[in-house]
Amino acid sequence: MAKPPPRQEGQPAVSESFPAPARDQTLLRRANELSLLAVLRDGHPRSLREVSQATGLSWRTTQVVAQGLSANGWLAESDAVAEPAGRKAIGRPARRFRFVAEAGHVVGLDVGVHRVQAFVANLTAEIVGTGTVVVSPGDPAPIRLDAARSALHAALADAALTPFNVWAAVMGISGIVGPNGNVTASDLLPGWTGLDPGKSLSTLLACGVQVANDANLAALGERWRGHQANTMIHVLVGTRLGAGLLIDGRLHRGAAGAAGEIGALRGAGWPDAAQRLISADIAEDVPDNIDIKADRVFAAARSGQPTALNAIDRFAADIAHGIAAMVLTVDPELVVVGGGFAHAADLLLPRIEAELAVTCPHPPQLQASDLGDDAVALGALRLALDTVDRRMTELDSAAPLVHAAIRGR
Repeated sequence: MAKPPPRQEGQPAVSESFPAPARDQTLLRRANELSLLAVLRDGHPRSLREVSQATGLSWRTTQVVAQGLSANGWLAESDAVAEPAGRKAIGRPARRFRFVAEAGHVVGLDVGVHRVQAFVANLTAEIVGTGTVVVSPGDPAPIRLDAARSALHAALADAALTPFNVWAAVMGISGIVGPNGNVTASDLLPGWTGLDPGKSLSTLLACGVQVANDANLAALGERWRGHQANTMIHVLVGTRLGAGLLIDGRLHRGAAGAAGEIGALRGAGWPDAAQRLISADIAEDVPDNIDIKADRVFAAARSGQPTALNAIDRFAADIAHGIAAMVLTVDPELVVVGGGFAHAADLLLPRIEAELAVTCPHPPQLQASDLGDDAVALGALRLALDTVDRRMTELDSAAPLVHAAIRGR
């Protein structure tokens, strides 16, 4: 180890550890700030005494930190709680603080085959605005991107907000999304392969737009607002089959964003499973729409029609083959079936369960998602909120915790 240069005459001796105490103080202050915000982030106003008890900080430290957070716009004093009827208040009511959820907002976008959906939520995850635009499966990329812009504008208008109010935004799409946000493959969205859709929408929002696979986001949304498990496979069953993986509570995208793309394995039967399903629909007066045809097959199966029942058996087996490959690799606690065909869970789940029981030594629990068509947009909101949280925790402790430092750049 090299020795430090000799001290010049008249130069004061400085300990190598001298900067550490100052640094430790800024780290401690940041930890205290984040601790208070975590307690109040649930939206319930609390007195300083209640916050002190919840954080384990002294009342004095809690007061000082709360004053600093209030000065920076994170906290605001709330109205005092009214005393019960017949009970007279003694002394001055305790000051109560609330988290200023409206200080910032996040956006979750689901760019699908048939529609584009946008959610706007405040910093306590309360959805305050929505927007939906109908699209067609064959729409080229520019039209679908215009629909995304329209849905976003509609959601912001519904929330009475401007783009400046948005701190983070996430877009879910059908396809493989690389680490840089480029779509490396998309079978269902024409013209999206090679596209950077986040960059295409960056002119709308100063914070930029992250892009993620829809099945991955559905898994996040499921764990947040639906069935919960630390290790979970969420399967989107519909026009296409896709899967999102959560391992130890964390989204697993893979090195190139292709984790869960079982459809690339031709022997699994996923790429053309929906087409084989709708082949059982022999009606001639139905338009060439997979969803409509699939609904007719499901209805026929419920009425006992043999051809439809055979198609359901084959479709469930196709789904189970892909799930089994992931179950044998990941060994999840839970498999959730969602997507456009989740309404047929009464038909699909028993058959999938029977297939997995034959293939897997330890079959996981199997559930149908209750989130309906909102799973992807909810997952996008969750990832956007996580992005805001990450900026707060990663901010240099020597820098003040102010909105401008957390708002996306």
